[in-house]
Amino acid sequence: MTPTTHSRSRRLGLELPVEVWGEDDDGRAFHESARTRNISGGGLCFETGRRLDIGARLVLEIRLTPNLRPRFGGRPRYRVRAVVCRLENFADEHRFRVGVRFLGEV
Repeated sequence: MTPTTHSRSRRLGLELPVEVWGEDDDGRAFHESARTRNISGGGLCFETGRRLDIGARLVLEIRLTPNLRPRFGGRPRYRVRAVVCRLENFADEHRFRVGVRFLGEV
């Protein structure tokens, strides 16, 4: 996994802390802490209690584990712009699984 790998990269079932900034489907700005469900060079999936619109733009800050840092120039965090491309709702729950595609570093 590198910042320049495209979305056809293999997904890794990896839970990493991620900070998420954006607007919900009501247009309200938010910031929340979440955890990734899986990640690839082209995007990631996380869970949230917020409903987001497909196409919504987000800023993500992923906290990298020490073994991943060499792939990101030794940085402890990777900050990236992303777009929501998938939204799944859990039956009988107010939780959503959000799939995003990376657009570029911030």
